[in-house]
Amino acid sequence: MARILVYAAQHTMTSTANIKHDSSGFIAWVFSIGIHLGIGVIAFFITWSVIRADDDPPPLITAAWHDQPVIESSLPLALPPTPTPEITLVLPSPPTVVDGIAMLNQVATSSKLPQLVRREPTSEAQFMGLDAVSARRILYVVDASGSMLLHLSSVLVELERSLRTLHPKQEFGILFFQQDKAIAVPPKNALVPATAQNITKAMHWINTSGKIIPSGSSNPINALKTAIRRKPDVIYLLSENITGSGRYEVPPDEVLAALDSLNPIDSRNGRRKVQINCVQYLTPDPMHTMERIAEIHGGEDGYTFIERGRVDQ
Repeated sequence: MARILVYAAQHTMTSTANIKHDSSGFIAWVFSIGIHLGIGVIAFFITWSVIRADDDPPPLITAAWHDQPVIESSLPLALPPTPTPEITLVLPSPPTVVDGIAMLNQVATSSKLPQLVRREPTSEAQFMGLDAVSARRILYVVDASGSMLLHLSSVLVELERSLRTLHPKQEFGILFFQQDKAIAVPPKNALVPATAQNITKAMHWINTSGKIIPSGSSNPINALKTAIRRKPDVIYLLSENITGSGRYEVPPDEVLAALDSLNPIDSRNGRRKVQINCVQYLTPDPMHTMERIAEIHGGEDGYTFIERGRVDQ
């Protein structure tokens, strides 16, 4: 009997130990699963945060104006919202269109031209009989070599007359060429609005600076380079002998080649950026250099010849 009791006691102790061992194993297993789940959750949030950081920033939202803005009412649902007053826009009525016959009758019966057919010369220019249409930036390049000594005063009268016909919205510049130099009327590197004040200042400088005194011969290439750098729409080129003589003589083909390089054809529209209108002054050119320049770079009818009888005083 004693042996039986001892055996039972030993069996009970063994079973209890086994139970404790099994319980501790189960707890460890649950604890391990919990740790892994926690790590997984943390990893998910880290990954989600990184993905959000890589997204594009939210776009800038701006409000658009509508005819009738939507206004949320803060009143209880039982009460109707306050009606939004309607806004009526009053637009100016379009101008009355007059057909051509009515316009002719109006002109025939009235000495006053209607506003619709009046010319507004904000983009036209004229010099020595040459017109330029749609020209906002005009640059005059004038020969100041010795051959112009007796006649430059007449040219300056025509120059001022041309300037006075410009609109203040247009801009102008003046260059004289002498020897191989370009003499710029201030400001040297810019065109200025064709206001009365700017025109008066330019003509005063020409007449009083002592820098525009015709002498020697001339080569126009440097003056043309300077002129085209200023990006005018139109150049009025006036000279008695554009190719010069003696030390500063330049062959016609060299002048034409230089101009072709300075004022090339724009591939987008097949035109040259600067229109060069030419005034052959006093003496005919047997080589027709100015005519050739006008044919290549000038506008339609971009050449004229002013003979001596028209300018001699």
